[in-house]
Amino acid sequence: MASTPELQHTVGKSAGFSGTALHTGEKVTLRLHPAPVDHGIKFKRKDLQDEPTIDAKIENLKQVERATTIGEGEVRVHTVEHVLAALWAMGVDNAIVEMDANEPPIGDGSAQAYVDLIRKAGVTAQEEPRKFFDVRETMHVESKTGALLILLPDDKFRISCTQAGPNNRFAQFLSMEITPAVFEREIAPARTFVFYEDVQPLMEK
Repeated sequence: MASTPELQHTVGKSAGFSGTALHTGEKVTLRLHPAPVDHGIKFKRKDLQDEPTIDAKIENLKQVERATTIGEGEVRVHTVEHVLAALWAMGVDNAIVEMDANEPPIGDGSAQAYVDLIRKAGVTAQEEPRKFFDVRETMHVESKTGALLILLPDDKFRISCTQAGPNNRFAQFLSMEITPAVFEREIAPARTFVFYEDVQPLMEK
């Protein structure tokens, strides 16, 4: 499933799967649909009247604590980080993500189910060139809890990250250039790290 990096891409056909939402325990079906150039990624709430959509844009970000929530007006979709990561990493610029609940299926707790879904749908080049955000100078942001994000200029997309739990337990470091092949092999199968006391209430739903 090779892509043409300088062109925009969408999924080749509609494809979907069903599963359980992480936080609500609801059964949910998610489907990917092709979209035209410059459409971007939009989430469609098929379960709501008029089937409203939400653009996956930074200005629609509502919450990032433990999960990523985006919304427009009163409409929200929660825990979309695995869907968005897989779409970006596999080279999909334009797609409709249709859901019949406010949260996508959790799968096995990783992004693998979404990579598999994109593989099933295929990725198709479109007529217009891709739009890029060009990092020309160092930028950084720090959260109130001490998390630090630094953006550095580079001609490729590389992520270097350090993670450490309380009292430096489970300290880890990773640095790699992110390509579709690397994401599929190294990142997508990685499951969300969580403490048992945090997930126990979810297991009881």
